[in-house]
Amino acid sequence: MIQWVDRAFRNTFFLRAILLITSVGLLSFFAVLERIDAVIYDQISTIQHYSPDDDIVIVAIDEESIKTLGRWPWSRSVHAELIKRLESIGNPAVAFDLIFSEPQANDPDADHSLASAIASHGRVILPVVPVDDKNRDYVYLVEPLPIYRQHAQLGHVDIELDSDGIARRVFLTAGIEEPEWPAFALVLAASTHQYTINSMNSFSDDHVKFWGRWVRSHEVLIPYVGKTGSFQQVSYAQVLLDDRVLVSLRNKFILVGMTATGIGTRFATPVSPLNRQPMSGVEWHANVLSMLLHNRAILPISHYSTSLISVAWVLAILFLFSIFSRNITMPLLLVLIGCGLCAIWIVLRFLHIWFPPGAALVGTIAIYPLLNWQRINEYMRSLFVAKAGSNAALESVGDGVITTDAHNHIIYMNKGAERILGVALEQAQGVSLLKLMKLSKIHDSVIFNELIDSEIPLPISGIDTIQCYLKTSSGEKRAVRITRRMLRDEHEALMGFLFALADITDTIELTKQVAYQASYDTLTNLPNRALLLTRFKEMTSLPEKYGKIIAVFFVSLDNFKKINDALGHRAGDELIRMVSQRLNSIISNTNFLARWGGDEFVLLFSDLHDKDRASQRAQETLDLIEHQFLLHGQEVFVTVSIGISFFSKDGDDNEVVLERASTAMHRIKNEGGNSFGFYSMESSVAWTRDRLKLEKELRIALNSGHLQVLYQPIVDVYQQNIVRMEALVRWPHPTRGYLSPSEFIPLAESIGLMEQLGKEVLKIACLAAHKLIQIGKPIHVSVNVHPHQLLHGNFLPALSRVLTETGLPATSLTLEITESAVVSDMARASVILQQIKTLGALIALDDFGTGYSSLTLLRELPIDILKIDKSFIRALDQNINDLTITQAIIGLGVNLGLMIVAEGVESDRQARILLENHCYLQQGYFFSRPVPYESILQLVNEADLSNLASIKQLCAIVNLK
Repeated sequence: MIQWVDRAFRNTFFLRAILLITSVGLLSFFAVLERIDAVIYDQISTIQHYSPDDDIVIVAIDEESIKTLGRWPWSRSVHAELIKRLESIGNPAVAFDLIFSEPQANDPDADHSLASAIASHGRVILPVVPVDDKNRDYVYLVEPLPIYRQHAQLGHVDIELDSDGIARRVFLTAGIEEPEWPAFALVLAASTHQYTINSMNSFSDDHVKFWGRWVRSHEVLIPYVGKTGSFQQVSYAQVLLDDRVLVSLRNKFILVGMTATGIGTRFATPVSPLNRQPMSGVEWHANVLSMLLHNRAILPISHYSTSLISVAWVLAILFLFSIFSRNITMPLLLVLIGCGLCAIWIVLRFLHIWFPPGAALVGTIAIYPLLNWQRINEYMRSLFVAKAGSNAALESVGDGVITTDAHNHIIYMNKGAERILGVALEQAQGVSLLKLMKLSKIHDSVIFNELIDSEIPLPISGIDTIQCYLKTSSGEKRAVRITRRMLRDEHEALMGFLFALADITDTIELTKQVAYQASYDTLTNLPNRALLLTRFKEMTSLPEKYGKIIAVFFVSLDNFKKINDALGHRAGDELIRMVSQRLNSIISNTNFLARWGGDEFVLLFSDLHDKDRASQRAQETLDLIEHQFLLHGQEVFVTVSIGISFFSKDGDDNEVVLERASTAMHRIKNEGGNSFGFYSMESSVAWTRDRLKLEKELRIALNSGHLQVLYQPIVDVYQQNIVRMEALVRWPHPTRGYLSPSEFIPLAESIGLMEQLGKEVLKIACLAAHKLIQIGKPIHVSVNVHPHQLLHGNFLPALSRVLTETGLPATSLTLEITESAVVSDMARASVILQQIKTLGALIALDDFGTGYSSLTLLRELPIDILKIDKSFIRALDQNINDLTITQAIIGLGVNLGLMIVAEGVESDRQARILLENHCYLQQGYFFSRPVPYESILQLVNEADLSNLASIKQLCAIVNLK
């Protein structure tokens, strides 16, 4: 009987042993005990500490740098400057853990500056990022902009998190459909020539490469150097601003990345519990780099090998048991397990190989219940509770953690929770969490919209994670994310709760700032174009609140460019701010003001229902802006042009109404500005078509030589002969008749024809004067020079070529300039005019007396001739003030040794008064209108200037008077 029982026991034991070995093989092959293996690995891998590499330095984008350099994100020109400084000390390589996949919208030149710095350095490493698409089973790859990829080295930043959310491993190569990209740190390590990277590094035309499966290879485990903060870190701002810090980075491996609180991604690692701090991405890459440089990569063995070793492990213990025929006790099993763990540590430490022992350990422990199931039952129950608690805690590494009983009384809280709540564990133990945490909802939170009271009850039924405000014991208000998990025993009975608290105050504030910047103009703090369109749509969709008619004012500053040119762009920006403040003063609660862009603003009025009220408000706006502005101690006066349209009278589409207000504004601006006007379909279409047609006809006329140059004599009344002539351009239009320069010169300037037109007139005038010299009539010719032609064109070489081609001596040419041609850039004008004087040509100041800085021009510029403006000559014989001013100008010119020419002489009386005041050179209709070359030749050949009346008679003969 005893033998039969013994045989039955042995048979049962063998069956259990076979079942155990099979279970161990399956558990190890399918990595069922991955969490246990992870915990063991974390504990064993952190036993050995390595010294941080002195050659690896993290350039941290930290709070100090953001405080020094301004709000993140910075302009990419800042990164370009960093690369240039590192290149200046011979830095071998620099890796940026930053994604540059989108152009910088507010500063396009910054992208080119960064690309140039990358190209110059030659060893800049940038990341490529795989991104999961929630709507697909594939991923897509985000790459840097093409201008960066041309000269940068690329590496993937795929950070694999284990199922418990901890980063333990890295894949040295990965890619879509095939592992073509080296790891980010591997590329940096390769700069020492210890590694050879065989990678296609293929590029795509835009920042999204293509879709596909993300494939990884060359998996290794990371032996972390130490707790978070082990590597040397220097502030980004210090590297930019402190040369001593820069020199200390010579011959270092440089990694640039985010470390500032609330910005950038952080990861839990096996060393995170050492100081309860997650690790930033850039420090994670530094650990990988250190591993590669020192050949410390830990190779995990395959599932097949794990399964075989685990089975052999358990079989060996069973074999020893069968040989010595002694009872298996728990202390003995623990000794065997300890020996096995020591062996695993030795292999990990010296051979850099990791064997997951979970299945083998479980198999070893399971040998004990082969003999005694009852004794293990209680132990397994406590193990299950410990496992449930440890799993929940692992999911909350780095955050505040609070455990409570089933009635929400606090049992435990970690340091993170103490910091967030401002209460020590000793004070909080046993206290109800409902009394300790005072919560209120975040504005616009979707979850709590249905709550009338601002206070949030905790826990919330059916909700596991909430974001809300928490009022600490010190009265401080912090934004937190609270995650609640239930703790149950093996019978699913509720044991308590685990709360994880994450402080997201910085994230919330940053989100608010980003949302504000997306809707408001940074210069004026007014709503921008996007918010304007949204508000306009809201106003038109709620006529019962805002009214059925909405008036749109499109406001633009007149001649705003003159402020930027004269005082600089900072003054221009300040003027924009001042104008926005004045416009804001006329806006009520139901109206709306936004900056459209540049010097343009849009006002929406819901209380202006007809043209009379709109006209009154527009005039008030004009009067408001006309008052002086004080810019940098200087008084400045500006005006505006206002275009007005109505919704829905001028259209029932918001953007169309805005466009029509803009059209009306441009029409007012082209008519001289400082006024307002309403949109009119007929006048708008006619003006647009007319302008396009006139532009086309002007181009044809200029290219075909259809423009005509006329000449008006300048008479020396004292000597009674023609000594000079002024060249004046006219356009004999086939349908409009003769057009004066004022009717087509602004058009030529706006379409870029001014330089060509001026050169053509100059050449024709010089040819005419040269012909007169050849027939013995040396008459000087005067040609007007447009401001754009003088200051912005290649005028001096063009003038030299014309004189050479026509053969006219430079001394026979006078160039007439106006004050507006030089006042915007006096220094440049002075240099150009001096060069013209060097050629031998004379300089005449036209329309003298009408500008506010005419006397300054006489002092600063090389002027030879003053031309008295015709506005003083017109009433010379009737207005004593005009006579006095004319006498003063003549006296001023004589004292300065300048020639004086009076324009606009139309009567014998005016000519005699000027002659009596020693102004001998006169020009006007009294002598001759502008005439063609043939007529001026006839005047020169036939004129008998024995008295002024003979000149009038001669003009009548040629039908010019």
